[in-house]
Parts: sequence; C-alpha cells; structure tokens
Amino acid sequence: MHRLVNKYLNFKNAFFFLSLLLLILLPLLSLDAGISGDEELHYSQSEKVINYLESLGKDKSALHTPKTHLKYYGQFFDNITTIFIKLLNIEDIYQFRHIANSIAGWGTIFISGLLAAFLAGYRAGFLTLLLFLVSSRFLGHTWNNLKDIPFALGYIATIYFIFLFIKKLPKLSMKHVSLLILGLAFTFGIRAGGIILICYMFSFVGLYLASNYINGQKWITHKTVLYSFLTILIISVLGYSSGLVTWPFGLEDPLKNPWLSYKAMAQFPTTLRQIFEGSVYWSDRFPWYYLLKYMVISIPTIVMAGLLAFAVFSNRIFKSQQWIFIFFLGFSFLFPLLFIILGNSNVYGAWRHVTFIYPPLVILSALGYDWIIKKFQSKKFKIALLVISLVLCVHPAKFIIKNHPYEYLYFNEWIGGIKGAYGDYETDYYFHSMREASGWLQDHIEKTNLLKEDKIKVASNFPVSWLFRQSRGKISTQYIKYYSRGNYDWDFAIIANAYIHPFQLKNNIWPPENTIHTIDINGMPVCAILERKTKEDYQGYLALKKNNYDQALFLLNKAIKTDPGNESVYLNLSTAFRKSGDINAAKKQVNKCLEIYPEYEVAIYQLAKIHQMEGETDKTIELFTGNLNTNYKHFPSYVGLAMAYFDTGEDHLAVKTLKKCIGINPGYKPALVALGNHYKSQGNNDLAKKYLNYAEKL
Repeated sequence: MHRLVNKYLNFKNAFFFLSLLLLILLPLLSLDAGISGDEELHYSQSEKVINYLESLGKDKSALHTPKTHLKYYGQFFDNITTIFIKLLNIEDIYQFRHIANSIAGWGTIFISGLLAAFLAGYRAGFLTLLLFLVSSRFLGHTWNNLKDIPFALGYIATIYFIFLFIKKLPKLSMKHVSLLILGLAFTFGIRAGGIILICYMFSFVGLYLASNYINGQKWITHKTVLYSFLTILIISVLGYSSGLVTWPFGLEDPLKNPWLSYKAMAQFPTTLRQIFEGSVYWSDRFPWYYLLKYMVISIPTIVMAGLLAFAVFSNRIFKSQQWIFIFFLGFSFLFPLLFIILGNSNVYGAWRHVTFIYPPLVILSALGYDWIIKKFQSKKFKIALLVISLVLCVHPAKFIIKNHPYEYLYFNEWIGGIKGAYGDYETDYYFHSMREASGWLQDHIEKTNLLKEDKIKVASNFPVSWLFRQSRGKISTQYIKYYSRGNYDWDFAIIANAYIHPFQLKNNIWPPENTIHTIDINGMPVCAILERKTKEDYQGYLALKKNNYDQALFLLNKAIKTDPGNESVYLNLSTAFRKSGDINAAKKQVNKCLEIYPEYEVAIYQLAKIHQMEGETDKTIELFTGNLNTNYKHFPSYVGLAMAYFDTGEDHLAVKTLKKCIGINPGYKPALVALGNHYKSQGNNDLAKKYLNYAEKL
C-alpha cells in the first residue's frame, strides 16, 4: 500500500512539475510565431466588436461582413485579447495575441491531463502531457490560432466540468456549477457550435442517472432527477446568455441569430482551393474521408498507437468504475467527427477545424497506454514498451526541435514526412513563413544598401504590411496573385507555396528561377523570395492595356527571355498577338504557358476563346468543359461554354449552363446578362427584364 501511495504521489508531482514547465515554455516559444492567415481579419473584426460595445450597439460595422462572414463568429477570445491590448496600450499586438493563445494551448493540455487523471489516475494524466509534447500540429496551432485552440480549451474544459458536476450528484457544488457556466459561456462565445456542450450536458446527466437507476442506486428519485435537470437548465441559460456578451450578431437577436450562425458554421460559405492527394479541390468538394486521411498522416504514430490500444482493449477498459465517463469522452471525440463527415461540412486546412476533438483523442490514447502498463506487469515487457514508445517519439520530436515554429506542417512516417507529402498535400497554408521571409528580406535590403535608392516595392501573396511596419517610408508592400505577378510593379516578392499548383511543386517549376532565398522545412521550400530581374513584363502589360500592341509585343518578348517561367507574360503575349491578328502566335504562347502549368484555367479559357474565334466549336466546348471539370467555380468558362452552345443552336444546353453558373454564384453579372439577352432575343421580355434588372443592380 505504501509503495502504491508513493507511486501515486510521484506521478502527481511529475504531472504538476511538467505542467508548470510547459506554462513557462509555451509562451516563450510563441514569440517566434508568424502571423496566421486569419489573424489580421479577426483582429480587425475584434476592433469593430469593441466599437459596437462602446457605442452600445450604434456602430454596426461588426455586423456587415459579406465577404468574411465574421459576424457569425462569437470570437470571444479574440475580443477579450483585443480589449487587453487596448487597455494596456500594447504596441506589438500580434506578439501579445500569440502569448495569450499559447496560454490557452497550455490550458487545453493541462485540463486534458486533469481529466485523464480523473479517469485513471495521475499516471494517465502524465502520459497525456507527454503525448501533447510530441503533438506537433497541435503545438503549431498553439502559437497563433486564436480560433481553434481557445475553442478546444473551452470544449475539453467544459466536458471536464460536466464530469465533475455529475460525480457530485445528488449533491451540488456551487464551484462546479460556476465552472460549468464559465465553460459554456467561453466556448459558445467563440463559436455557435459550442452549443453542442449543452446537449452533451443533458445527455450525459440523463445517461448517468439512468445507469445508476438500473444498477439499483437508491438515491435516484423523481425529486433528484427533477432537481438535477432544473439545475442544468439554469446552467444552460446562464452559460448561453453569458456567451453573447461580446458577440454583436448574437446580441442583436439572442435566439434567432445564434441558430443562423450555427447553420452557417455547419456549411461555412467561404470555400478555398487546396491540394489533397495530389489534386486541387474546392473545400466543399473534398472526398468524404478528407479529415480522416489528414489525421492518419499527420498525427504522430505514438498517439495513434495509443488510440489503437484503447480500441483493442476497450471492452476491458470499460469494465472500470469510470466506464461511463470514458464512454462520454469517446462520444465527445467521435460524434463531432461523424457529424461533420456525414453532414458533408465545408472543412479545409487539414484537420484544424476539428482541433477541439484532439484533446479527447490524446486522453483516450493515454488511457490505452495506461491500461497496458497496468495489466502487463512483466519487467521485460515494460522495458520493451518504453523503448518502442521512445522510438515512435523520435520522428515528431525531431521535427519539432528542427523546424520550430512550423510545427503545424508535420506529417508522420506513414506519408514519408513533409518530403513525402510535398505536392500531394498542403504545407504552409496558414502563411506562417511570411514572418521569417520578411525578416530575411529586410536584412538583405539593408546589407545591399538598396534603401539608398528609390523606395523598395515588396509584393507578396499574403499581406505583410505589419511585418514591414518599421520600414514604412522606405519599403512599400502590396498583395499580389502569384500567377499574375508580371502585371504588378514590384522589386521583390515573398511567395508562400499556398495556392501553388501541385504540378509545379512536384516538377521543381516553383520556386521560379529568380528566387534568391527560400524558407525550407526538412529541405522542402515553403516560401520563396523573388528578385525582379526586369520590369519589361510590367511595362508590356501597361502597353497592352493601352492597346499599344507593337510596344507590348516588343517589351513582353524581351521579358520572357529574362523570365521564361512567368505565366502572366505568356498570357499577355498571347493577348497581344491575338489582338494584332496573329492567331497562330497567340495560340503558341498559350500552349507554352500550359507547358509549365497544364491546368491553368485562365490559359485554358484563353485557348478556348482562340479556338472559338477560329470557328472550331467542338474544340471550344471540349476546352471549356474540361476547365469546369477541373474548377467548377471558373465562372467565365460557363459563359464561354454557353456562347459556344448558342453558336451550335443548342440553346437548351446554353441556358442550362448559365443557370448552373448562377446557381453557384447568383451575383455573377456576365452570366445574368447573357441569360437576359437570350430571353430578350426570344421575345420573353419578363424573364429578360428579371435577369437584366438584377444584373444592373449589381
């Protein structure tokens, strides 16, 4: 007995010592983080929220977010962080946000450990902390993801508080009631999906009471049941109401708008194009197994092995006294995942949208290891288990140490690490590398004395103005699209490999030849800094816009010799030749563009238009159809295809094509005008007026 107590105390002490160490370590590590792809938008929205609150609802700017849809987010953690930034007059707002978020990440890890200890003792809690330590992707998001990490904290904390509340029944603890209210308010205040925790609370309490009643527990009475449900009803109302405090959209209509937000979150209207299994998909068209596949290839094997052990021995684990709580925890992991998959929800960015189910997964994994340690007493077996575990930890631990702060780019051994995943799966989709690249470029500009010349123009495919804030007046920044880079005026460009086609990534077409530095992860470039060798591409583009085709051809032909991998120059050359009447030359230039980017919709569209000019309708239809098969949201191709169908007299197919386009994008004006003009030519003035009037309003 004495030995058992000592072992218990040792694991308990180890648990709290490691927790304290992490509380110091995580905020320090967050200082190296870059700005995530969503941060500027959410910070801007939080400022509007503060204006709404300070004006007592008169300033409605936080409610008008037609492009970002951020009004649907409660973003409680963002808002509170911004309030502190304003109160404390903090200058480096993003560093403060990252420190705050790392503390939320620590809280998630710590409470997960406490929950594991609640279920199986402090050894399980300690194992939970260790598994989080090698959870590379989770750690990576801990630095700067103020949406998913705080939501994960609220989710696991509220589940823990529900368990503590249930464990005290039929007695009630005001401490646990207060914690539940806070947990619900915090989670619901970040995302409307947090309301699922209220459903959990009612379900878990009901099942717990039913289980005890079936087992003959005499304390289960009608009065106890009524009292318990009345209490959680009050908790739900208070938690729900408190979650609306910093959410303008929720405050405007506390019953209707959170429901609208929940529906919007379930099928989020913003879709992105990302790489999956070597192909480019719109996020609302990913295969059903998208999340599962990403989790399998990017969660450390050591964690997955523990989860497998839990699954294998679950029938025995569920025989423990805590079986019902373990069942509830397993449900809280599986249910959201199945709900998202079966509901065909719009998710992207690997599994970051389900980060909140990762803490339950880690705890279940720790329980799997804990059960093995408990049941297999052989010393040799335990030594073998320790050796195997250490070996499995090497891959993620090495990646974390070598590639900080890019931990979120981790891929496990099953896919061959980031080298095996490169070009088949997204890497720096959250643009973390922009900070390091911006720092390198500023040092390069200073070392080469370029600031003595005219103002340096820096372009990027993600906004970097904050990162160059100390060089304002000397360096200007602008956002550009990489594949249109020749149409902008810049001296240097910082390009992350997000939205770069996998063909170019796999065939070393990206980074381009004018790259002077790359940010590499395990030898694979995730960001490139380009130095412009000539501005004749930009000057040629300006000449083309002015319809000065001879000048455009002269400049663009010179530019392509200097930068032969520039897609925009080929397309501009093609346009200049076409408008000069040289169709064959125009076609040749488009085909050269397609050699370096075979699925480039803009180039295929241009080639289709050339074939249409030549009267080759079948080829035109083939190209437009192929374009839409590759990218069903390339709306110009719908109109082009419809025009080709009109040319062949297949008006019904043309109308069907235009209506399909409008069904996907109701505000696409060229399709509305084309359909309206068709009905006008047919004498159907009512329908013509309907579409043309709507187009006119746009």
